[in-house]
Amino acid sequence: MTTKVVSSFDGPRVTVNDFIKDPLRIRDMVYNMLDQGFLADAILRNGGINQSGAVRFNESTPLYADDGAEIRAEFAEVPVISTSVGDPRVVFVSERAVAITVSDEEQRRQVLDPVTRRLQQAKNTMIQSWDDAFLNTLLTNAGISTVTATAAWAGASVDIRRDINAARKAVETAVSAQGAQFGFAADTLVVNRTTKFDLLNSDQFNNPIYQGNLADENLKYTGKLPNQIMGLDVVVSPRVPTGKAIVCQRNVMGFISDELPLRATPMYRDEPRKMWRADVQRASAIGIDQPKAICVINNV
Repeated sequence: MTTKVVSSFDGPRVTVNDFIKDPLRIRDMVYNMLDQGFLADAILRNGGINQSGAVRFNESTPLYADDGAEIRAEFAEVPVISTSVGDPRVVFVSERAVAITVSDEEQRRQVLDPVTRRLQQAKNTMIQSWDDAFLNTLLTNAGISTVTATAAWAGASVDIRRDINAARKAVETAVSAQGAQFGFAADTLVVNRTTKFDLLNSDQFNNPIYQGNLADENLKYTGKLPNQIMGLDVVVSPRVPTGKAIVCQRNVMGFISDELPLRATPMYRDEPRKMWRADVQRASAIGIDQPKAICVINNV
């Protein structure tokens, strides 16, 4: 039988005992809450599973061979081309974990709010920790390109389009140590929440575009960013440092490699502490192997 829900107070009431009697309930809730929640998973490619605790890779390896394809005469040997690789690098796996607990007192008294609060805090903390790790790896890489904004994006006469185009140009004209172009194509703009509102308030992205019958699509009217700005997918993350915006080619700039993919255990008994607990873990290595596919705009 299906229960009809017409308000937030309808439907079966979840109790603390439900979490204890069904050990998989919190685990499934964690997976649902964290699904597509990590910025690194949205921007980086999946580097596969590693079992060594470290990942070795080459940074800024050219995407083209050193030689061009030659015209081969009939019966002639197929020419072997020479290739180059970037500088060797190693990144190590880090494990980040949190535990969600339910005390015997909470079970006896059926106090649900602290349990759901800790569940939400665990989810937020895992996302925050991995987003910070990803952005720290990106922003501390000496190989990435940077440009300085013409003026703060909150200003009245700022040229945001020029700033974004300068970053796109840095990515798409980047060259290898051998002088050959990488051929990157910038496709993503990553900003923080403050910058999101600067874009929403910008006349450059409102007045010239949304006129007449398109007025109801005006950013100031809808209050939300479009899916793309200047051909770039827009990703908003509160973890991007203030004053910075990132232009990059997603799934090319780097990778995340799991030694232990996101894992949440069923609720289990911790008798010495008189409580139940579920552990949430992820152990991964993050690497930026094509830093020239990234350009950071400073002082936005």
